Amino acid sequence: MPLDRQFHAWLVEAAQHPLPDFSTGSVSDVRQGLDTENNRRTLPGSTYPVARIDHETLSGETDAGIGLRWYIPQVHGSVASLPVVTFFHGGGFVIGSVDNYDTLCRALCRASKTIVVSVEYRLAPEAPFPAATNDCMAALRHVHATAAQHGGDAERLAVAGDSAGGQLAAVTALRARDEDGPALMGQCLIYPQTDFTAAGTDSLDRHGVGYGLTRQARDWFVAQYLTSPEQALDQHVGLLQRTDLAGLPPALVVTAEFDPLVDEGEAYARHMAEAGVTVIASRYHGVIHGFMRRVGQHRLADQLVQQCGGWLRTTLAPVN
Repeated sequence: MPLDRQFHAWLVEAAQHPLPDFSTGSVSDVRQGLDTENNRRTLPGSTYPVARIDHETLSGETDAGIGLRWYIPQVHGSVASLPVVTFFHGGGFVIGSVDNYDTLCRALCRASKTIVVSVEYRLAPEAPFPAATNDCMAALRHVHATAAQHGGDAERLAVAGDSAGGQLAAVTALRARDEDGPALMGQCLIYPQTDFTAAGTDSLDRHGVGYGLTRQARDWFVAQYLTSPEQALDQHVGLLQRTDLAGLPPALVVTAEFDPLVDEGEAYARHMAEAGVTVIASRYHGVIHGFMRRVGQHRLADQLVQQCGGWLRTTLAPVN
């Protein structure tokens, strides 16, 4: 299928706003450029009103702590406790924030009718691996312990995230299983990165230039996140090398046709299914990495938010 016309137009438009050169720009320059571009192309959060937003800072491994933003949906006529989704934003482990994922988390909260908790985990290179995954695991434990204080049901939990956040959601699901963490009922992985090796998968070559996320950018993000090439094979980094995927919670894995990460996302979905995990693998055709951020502006972004929301509602439904 050809690239969607609207996404092609947006890529042409984005080319008029050059980003810092990954080979020469500083981390702060790259952050500022990419965050500005992402904010420029995202609808304001007020487009998706929710019932309430609670802000919290969880004590972490540094004095700054871990920021949490609880999005509480409006559920008419119900006083029952709501399921809770702990959400990890994308950005290559280097950029992104709770603030510039506000719109997406609001939209997901409304579509799923669940509490969505967005996590401000530490970013590389100032805090390289394993800082982010430690923050995410700590956040999940805290969400489990305090869900009732926000109207949530601690027995109906899921994790979700996009891109780097999809990888962190997958790792958090593994760690919850392996480290006596909170029991999860689902994991929603949106175009996740699961391969950190230099060679990568074939789609890095097929779609590594001209579709937004480039191979050069992917390699730069990996270099910021990892302190040595050997870490690419760590069990909490390169997930395609893992052979112990049995016993994970059901997964929805979403990929995008023209994404350099499409092959690795689909490979991880396949590996989980082969291990007996209940998996729905859903590829969106004609679109690029990060397309969900265009919620409210493109029918496929809206469709994905509704798909994730519906899947979370069904997966986290009360057990009779």
